[in-house]
Amino acid sequence: MEDYTLAIITLLFALGIIFFTLWIKHRNLLKQRRRIVEKLGFVKENLSETSNKLDLLSRGVDTILSETPKVRGLLGVHQSLESAEALLFNQGIPISNSESCAIASHAAKSILNHYPGNSNENGNIIPGLHPLVERLASMLHQSDMMAEDIELSANEHRRLGELFYAINRTDWAADCFIRANDLDPEDEKTLLSLAEIQRKNGDIEALDRTIERLLAINPDNIGLLREQIILLDGKDASRINRNSVRLEALGENPAPSSTASELSEIARRAKIAERGLDDDSELTHLELIQRASKLFALGEITIAQELVQQSLEIENKNGPAWLLNAKILAAGENNTKKSLKSVRRAASLGEKTVLLESDILENDGRIDAAIEVLTEYIEYEPSDSEVRAKLCLLWLRKNSPSTSKKILDNAPEESWNFDNLHIMNGRLILSDIDQKRDKTGKLDQLLIIDALVSFDKAIELNRESGLAWLGRARALRYQGTHNDAEISLIRARRLIPDHPSIPIEEAQLFLDMNNIEQANAFAIESTTILKNNPTVLFLKGVIAARMNRLDEAISYFTRTLEIDPNHIRARLNRCSATFVKDDLENALDDANYLVERCPDHESARFRRAEILMHLGDWREAEKELRVLLTMNAGHPTALVLLGKCMIAMGRSSQAEKPLNKAIELNPNLSDAWFQRGELYLDFNRIDEAASDFEQAVKITPHHIDARLRIAAILHEADDIEKAIVAWRNILDIDPQNRLARRRISECKQTLNSKEKITHPKD
Repeated sequence: MEDYTLAIITLLFALGIIFFTLWIKHRNLLKQRRRIVEKLGFVKENLSETSNKLDLLSRGVDTILSETPKVRGLLGVHQSLESAEALLFNQGIPISNSESCAIASHAAKSILNHYPGNSNENGNIIPGLHPLVERLASMLHQSDMMAEDIELSANEHRRLGELFYAINRTDWAADCFIRANDLDPEDEKTLLSLAEIQRKNGDIEALDRTIERLLAINPDNIGLLREQIILLDGKDASRINRNSVRLEALGENPAPSSTASELSEIARRAKIAERGLDDDSELTHLELIQRASKLFALGEITIAQELVQQSLEIENKNGPAWLLNAKILAAGENNTKKSLKSVRRAASLGEKTVLLESDILENDGRIDAAIEVLTEYIEYEPSDSEVRAKLCLLWLRKNSPSTSKKILDNAPEESWNFDNLHIMNGRLILSDIDQKRDKTGKLDQLLIIDALVSFDKAIELNRESGLAWLGRARALRYQGTHNDAEISLIRARRLIPDHPSIPIEEAQLFLDMNNIEQANAFAIESTTILKNNPTVLFLKGVIAARMNRLDEAISYFTRTLEIDPNHIRARLNRCSATFVKDDLENALDDANYLVERCPDHESARFRRAEILMHLGDWREAEKELRVLLTMNAGHPTALVLLGKCMIAMGRSSQAEKPLNKAIELNPNLSDAWFQRGELYLDFNRIDEAASDFEQAVKITPHHIDARLRIAAILHEADDIEKAIVAWRNILDIDPQNRLARRRISECKQTLNSKEKITHPKD
C-alpha cells in the first residue's frame, strides 16, 4: 500500500514538475510571441515606409525620364552588362573563347542600339551612356579581348570606336577604327577618325598611311593633300609632286617645298651665268645634267645647252646628256638632223628614245617614219602603254581610226594598268561619235557614256592627267552637262595650260551655253595659238552667225572648207547662212553635196527641202520630205513642210493629215497651227481657221503672219472694233506695217459712217 502511495506521490510530483516546466515554456513562448509581434509591427512599418519611398522614387524617375525616353532605355543596357559580367567573371564555370566573344558582342550591341553614330561630338551621345561604355571597356580589358574578337559590322565598329574616343579610351578607339577599316576599306569617316587619333598621338608614319588611303577615296581633299606634303618633308618627291600638281589643278597654291626653293636657286644661278660668272666648274657631269634639265624646264634654253656641252666634255658616253641635248635641239628650228643624231647616240647608250624620236619625225612632217619607229619598238615591248598610245594617236591623225583601234585591242592586259591606253580609247570613241554625227546629225548617247567611262578610268589611275580631264570635258559637253564639263576644263587648263585644244574646247562649250562673248574670247585665244586651223575658223564662223554677221560667217565657213572640204558642219552652216541671205543657188549646191555625201543626215535633207520650196520646186521638195519622214516619222517640222507642199500643189485634201500629226507630236509648234489655219481658210472653214491662228499666236505672240490672218478674218466679218484691236496688235510688233495702218484707217472711216447714219442731222 505504501509502495502504491509512494508511486502515486512520485507520479504526481513528476507531473507537477512537467506541468511547471510546460507553464514556464508557455510563458516564454508568450513573451517571444509578444516580441515577435512587436518586431513584425516594426518590420511592417519599415516595409510600408520603404514601399512608400520606392513608390515616390519610382514616380519621380517616371516624371524625370518622361521627357527623355532614350535615357530610360539605358536601364536595359545596364541589365545586359550585369548579365555579361556575371557570365564572364562571377559564375565560377569556365567558358570557351567563342562564348566569351559572343557575350561581349551582345553587350556591345546593346550599347550601340542607343548610339546612331554619324558624329564624334558628345552632343550626339545619350547622357548616361559614358559610364556604360567605360564598364564595357573594363570588361573587354579584363577579358583580354581585342576589337577583332567582337563580332560587329564595320559600321558598328566605327560607332563603338567613336564611343571609346568620347571617353578618352583612344587605344580601344583606334583598334575599333582599324577593324572597321579592315571590314570596309571605303568608309571615309572611319579613316578620318583614325587619322585624328594618330595625329594627336604623333604617330607620323601611321598617319601618312591613313592619309594615303583617304586620298585614294577622296583624291581632291585639299586639307589632306597639304598635310601630307608637310608630313613627307621632302622624303618622297613623287608623292610631293603629285600632291602639288593636284592642288594646282584644284586652283590652290601648294605649300612651299624644297623643290620650289631649288628652282628659285636655279633661276638665280642662271642669272649669274648670264652675267658671265661661272661657278659650275666643280660640278660632276650628272649634277650638270640635273641643272640643265631644270633650266630647260624653266625655258632657259641657251644656258641649259651650255651645261649639257660641259657635261659631255667631262663624260662623252653619257646617255642622259645626249637625250637632253636632243630635246634641246628639237625645241629649236631646223635642227631635225642634229636632234636625231643625238637621239640615236642616246639610244646606243641605253636610253629610251623612241617617243622623242617619233615626236621629232612628226614635227618634221614625216608621220610614216614616226609610225615605223613606234611600230618597231612595240614589237619588242608590247606592254609599253605610253608608246602604244602614241602609235594609236598617230594612226588616228592619219584618219585611220580602224588601224588605231586594232593596235589598241592588241594591247596586253597589263598595259591597261596605266592611264595612257584608257585616254586613247576615249579619244577613239569621241572620234567615232564625231563621224556618226557627221553622217546623221545626231550624237550617240551610248558612245558618249563609253567615252566617259574610259576617261574616268584614266583619271582614277592618274588624277593628274590633263588629257583625261580634257577628254572628259568634251564627253560631258556632248552629254549636255555643261557645268561639269566646265569644271573638268578648269582642271585640264591648270594641269596642261599650254595645250592648244583647251581654248578650242572652251569656246565650243560656251557656244553650247549660248555665251557668245566668252566663246568669242576663247576663239580669239585659239587663233593666236593655231593659225588657219579649220576647227577655229569654223567656231569663228558660228560665232559670227550667232551675232547676225552672215557675210563674215560665210567667209569663215568657206575658209574652213578650203582647208577641209569634208567638214560637214561647216558646209551645213554655210548652207543655212546662204539660205537666210536668199542665195538659193549656192545654198542648194551645198545641200546637194551634203545629201549626196551623208544621205542619212536629217538636217541636210530638211535644209534641201526648204531651199527647193523657196525655189518653187514643190515636187522635188515633197520627195525630199518623204525620204526624211521615212528616216524619222516623228519629225513635226518636216510634216508641216509636207502639208505646205500639198497645199501649194493643189492637193489640200491631203495636207490635213500630216498637219494633224505634226500638232499631235508637238502641240507647241506654232507653224503647224498656222499652216493648218491656212488650210482651213482654203476650205472656207473660217471659225476653225481663226481658232488655229489664235493658238499659233498664243504659242508665239510675235507670229506676225498669224496675227495678220486673225485681223483679216475680223475685218472681213465687219467686226470693226475687234478688227481695230487686231490691227493695232500687229503695229505693236511691226510699227511700219502699211497694211495694218491702212486697215485701221478703213475701220475708222466705217465707224464714222455708221455714226452718221445712226445720228442723222436735223
